[in-house]
Amino acid sequence: MKSSAQAVLNLASLINHDASLYEVEDQGLLAPEVALLEADDLSLAEPLNWHIIVRSTGGDDDFILEGNVKGKALMDCRRCLDGVAVEASSSFVYPMMYKAGIESLQLREDDTEEDDVLVFGRPNVDFAELITQLFAIELPLTALCREDCRGLSADGVNLNEHPELIPEVKSEEKPSPFSALKDIEL
Repeated sequence: MKSSAQAVLNLASLINHDASLYEVEDQGLLAPEVALLEADDLSLAEPLNWHIIVRSTGGDDDFILEGNVKGKALMDCRRCLDGVAVEASSSFVYPMMYKAGIESLQLREDDTEEDDVLVFGRPNVDFAELITQLFAIELPLTALCREDCRGLSADGVNLNEHPELIPEVKSEEKPSPFSALKDIEL
């Protein structure tokens, strides 16, 4: 599979109601353009692996989009700020509608139903923006490079790389407030 900045499917046969074709399916590797990555504050460790199927529902201009995306993003460790590769995946299903004249894929909130509807107006539909956003949504809010990460010192030094700078913790054992009750007999 080659990597591309687009995830384009040609839906002309579905739009033209070709009776011999019920669905259009494709998959590939997506290396989104810098603008898409910046819009979602995303950095990727590798291209996104995507798979999409668009099916005709039997209506004139109504379709169903089904697919999944998975990959690895680079995130900062919440303790030491080193880069961490984080895996994520997303499966999705959206109703789609063809409406002539619309330039690119758009998400329209449907007032009559609870579902959002994807609207497109050209036979060649680029799903790159949708795939990138759905992947970004599935990423955790924070990442940890390892469970025993020591974090940063007050001076901003990574304590994983310089353990000699870890301050010694003084153990000042305070008496328990319940120690006065130890001699009471019940």
